[in-house]
Amino acid sequence: MKFSSASIKAKAAALKQKAFFLFNTQVKARVFRLADKVRTELIDFPDGKERTRRLIVLFASLFILDYLMYCFHTDKNIADIFPDIPSLDHQKQVSVYIPGLDGTSISHERRSIPVYDNDEQTARILFEMVTQGSRYDNTSLAVPVDLFVRKVWVYAKSRSAGKVCVFDIEPAELRPDIGPIKNSESLFKSALEKTIKENIPSIKTVMVLEKGVPGAPLWEF
Repeated sequence: MKFSSASIKAKAAALKQKAFFLFNTQVKARVFRLADKVRTELIDFPDGKERTRRLIVLFASLFILDYLMYCFHTDKNIADIFPDIPSLDHQKQVSVYIPGLDGTSISHERRSIPVYDNDEQTARILFEMVTQGSRYDNTSLAVPVDLFVRKVWVYAKSRSAGKVCVFDIEPAELRPDIGPIKNSESLFKSALEKTIKENIPSIKTVMVLEKGVPGAPLWEF
């Protein structure tokens, strides 16, 4: 059977008209009825307390359904709502060395950190602790810049030489109205190296790069 262009257009028009008819009589009418019911039972309900209660029940039901769908798609137990409480077995004590304000001394503190599954994460949190300074004294002037670690690498040159820990940081500017202490940068690097080596014995060398450049000054005196 051959179809002419006119017959195809006529059939398409008939299908379009039928689709509009079904939309207006089935979908559109039902949507309007549902909207009217929602407006009557929720938005325009005369009793304010009852209206508030119904809205709370509605949103709570939506949140519960959303949570159930999340559990279904992630294969998560519905009863497993809260994260596990960290066990003390997943914490360890570390030694943190803090550069002093005199430019020559280094103090020692004991801290607790989570047990990570790789040396890079452990080295990163140790770097942040040395940068932040002492918990008991104000030693912020010993590191007069905000250092942001871009990347941490821990690798081994050879089995006999031990591992190398490399910190790559963003270029930093001195905080306003803060004058750096003489020898503070060298003292910071010494405290960092001592902290990393003592807590990760497999690391024998510590390097600090500034955006990939070795030997660049972290801050100027």
